[in-house]
Amino acid sequence: MLALTLSLALGPFLFFGSALIVALAGYVVYQCSFSPMAAFPGPFAAKFTNIWRAYAAYRGQWHREIVELHRQYGNVVRIGPNELSVADPEAFKTIYRVNGAFVKSACYSVLKGSRLFELMGERNEKIHSAQRRLVARPYSMESVVHLERQVTHLIDDLLIKFDAFAASSRSIDIGNWFQLFAFDVIGAVSFTKPFGFVAQANDDGTFIRIERSLANTAWLMHVSWIFNFHQKFILPVFGNFLRANDRNDFFFKFAKSEVQDRRDKGGNDKDLVGQLFQAAHSHTQLNDLVISFMMASNVFAGSDTTSLALRGIFLNLLRHPRVLSKLRAELEERRAAGRLSSTVTFQEAKSSPYLQAVMHEALRVFSPTGFNASRDVPKEGMTINGVFVPGGTVVGSNAWVIHRLPEVWGVDFEKFRPERWLERESSRELSEKRISRR
Repeated sequence: MLALTLSLALGPFLFFGSALIVALAGYVVYQCSFSPMAAFPGPFAAKFTNIWRAYAAYRGQWHREIVELHRQYGNVVRIGPNELSVADPEAFKTIYRVNGAFVKSACYSVLKGSRLFELMGERNEKIHSAQRRLVARPYSMESVVHLERQVTHLIDDLLIKFDAFAASSRSIDIGNWFQLFAFDVIGAVSFTKPFGFVAQANDDGTFIRIERSLANTAWLMHVSWIFNFHQKFILPVFGNFLRANDRNDFFFKFAKSEVQDRRDKGGNDKDLVGQLFQAAHSHTQLNDLVISFMMASNVFAGSDTTSLALRGIFLNLLRHPRVLSKLRAELEERRAAGRLSSTVTFQEAKSSPYLQAVMHEALRVFSPTGFNASRDVPKEGMTINGVFVPGGTVVGSNAWVIHRLPEVWGVDFEKFRPERWLERESSRELSEKRISRR
């Protein structure tokens, strides 16, 4: 009697439990064998859940792991139930064609949050294009070079610090100093006011806050349902539990305060905010709120990518004495000829071929960005390596992978060899000459 009662009581649970197991098994079989994505190889867990991708980002080594995945599986790797990492050069050109049909994927909604103006996270191409046009002039190379004088004295301040350490024979964390410097540069070009990090030799905890927020954002982008649930149900009742929100909260409030302070001091075009103030005269959409959003992005991400680029350049110079000696020889020769100022200007640096090659090569082997720039395949689909990929599939490439393609960079793609950029330039000039003779 007891057994019968238990059987009747547990029956519905056993039924639904069995049905759930069958459904899950069917889903896994479909994703592994019958899905349009089944033709592309990749890690087993990635074939049926985005949690695998989120955990990979959480570990913090995705930029290196994705390189190994492509070495293992080839130039197209399945990294999610509906996502492909693409290293095929022709597919790369199609995906990222200017004004193309491949819009940013849903993961960018985490970057955008509730912002009304967000260049990085805006998925609607029409809105994104309109927003870019609003700020195109202040962010053009011509305008940025106009801000060069804001940076020159910061370079001098940093070198004074380095000289003091050298005189005392003390070792320093040069990477941390580069980030202190980069953050001051962002303040100078944005608000004509460096934040004093180099002078204080301290960041007041700002860098760890940026690091934690970026790390949190990195994995949330692949499980955006967690972010959306938090924003809709947790945040209004219990407050914030996600460090990713610092970008649109702490750093936005910081930038908004700086923009207001800049407004109170009166307008000029000596910094980005001043140029945006001037642009706002003819573009009413460019109000102080929008400008604050722009400056929050500068403060939050600008210093990080800038310092990473500097770290990559100097790390590779220190690891390759031959390159360092050759670069010094070029700079000393140009200085002796009166072609370099005591603090090298943008134009002087631009006209130093080997210096440019060193910077390009360092950015190739040590890219400051390590995420896949995901895009949605348009409804008509696309073909990669002879395999049709249906519309709605997420595809994207990673700089760390693209920068290591032997068919693009040669068999020595693993080596730090700045000369490859000079060879490519010479090859292009030779081709142009041949074409002009025809």
